[in-house]
Amino acid sequence: MLSREHTKNAFYSCTFIINPTRFPEYAKILKRILKRTDVPLVIESTSKEHFIESVREFCRSDHKHLLVWGGDGTAHDAITTLTEETMRNPDLKRRKSVGFLRGGSGNGIQDSYEVPFGIRRQVAVYAESMRNDYTINVDLLETECNDETRYCQLVGFGFDAETLKNRSACVYRRGKNRGQVRRGFPTYLFAVLTTFLGGFRRLTETTRRLELHDGKYSFKGTRVNAEYRFEALRRTTNAVEIEIGSRPYYGMLFKICPDVVCNDGYLDVYLYNFRNRRSIILNAVWLWMGRHDRINKKLAKGGKPLIERYEVKRVEVSAESCFDYHVDGEMRRAVGDAEGRCAVSIRVLPRHLSFIVPAAFYRKFHPFERD
Repeated sequence: MLSREHTKNAFYSCTFIINPTRFPEYAKILKRILKRTDVPLVIESTSKEHFIESVREFCRSDHKHLLVWGGDGTAHDAITTLTEETMRNPDLKRRKSVGFLRGGSGNGIQDSYEVPFGIRRQVAVYAESMRNDYTINVDLLETECNDETRYCQLVGFGFDAETLKNRSACVYRRGKNRGQVRRGFPTYLFAVLTTFLGGFRRLTETTRRLELHDGKYSFKGTRVNAEYRFEALRRTTNAVEIEIGSRPYYGMLFKICPDVVCNDGYLDVYLYNFRNRRSIILNAVWLWMGRHDRINKKLAKGGKPLIERYEVKRVEVSAESCFDYHVDGEMRRAVGDAEGRCAVSIRVLPRHLSFIVPAAFYRKFHPFERD
């Protein structure tokens, strides 16, 4: 049983924002748990606008820590709002930190920072982290497209963006939720199969251009590793999926950017160059686990294109016509500018935001503090 003794002097400078949209019953359990702690302010958001304004109020307050309960979309809104505020007031980067509890069907950010399962366990872990100041300054991605700037840790083009678009077409036809998008794993699985069976060939025929700056091509194999450094590199690709990240996980424990280090000052770019469905099926388990070394070993033996990985400071993705992409699971669309050019520019913001992390994760980045 989680008691006040477990959380004593942990939450005294904390704002807790709950987004109850996805799982209202679990939100009620969380609120009952928080009543037994010393959290001075618990906010239950009523809309996206209310949530964003609550984050802004936290930035103006004296509280040091912000804890957010929600899924990837909620976390994305918090990250974007906090970063916008730190851009206006850089001193906030030193004074504020944020942590995320599991409150959605997709918890990619929580998976990436080893947030445990179970509501009580999460509250206890964050109490320990705030009591001991277990925070890490992490890298963010700044995306610019069509005069809009967003801040995130994952951007995707191709298969997963098409899947999210297909999922958004799965809406309730009747009842009080009529018109709302169906959530949950069954809906997402249906969208994956729709993309896999109906849109795969079109994705392999879609050409995109990449301009990569200040980094390296990095090959990780089962026996041999290799690197190729460059100041600028242009690539034209028909990759079925392009993923750019500063965190490894997407959705439900899908390790889509497996070699990311969250605070190394680089963004990782992955080109998934599968040319047919059979290759994906044969490598599905290794794909989910992020074992690209094993996949590339098979592909290299068959003379097939490899999964490419780059570590760079900046990348631009462009195409001759409009295209969809996602930012932390939130859909966006790149349309032509005044010159008719469709492009998304992404750069890394090194160690820009302070994340509250579990002790086990923190110690991986501070291995010698006990010495």
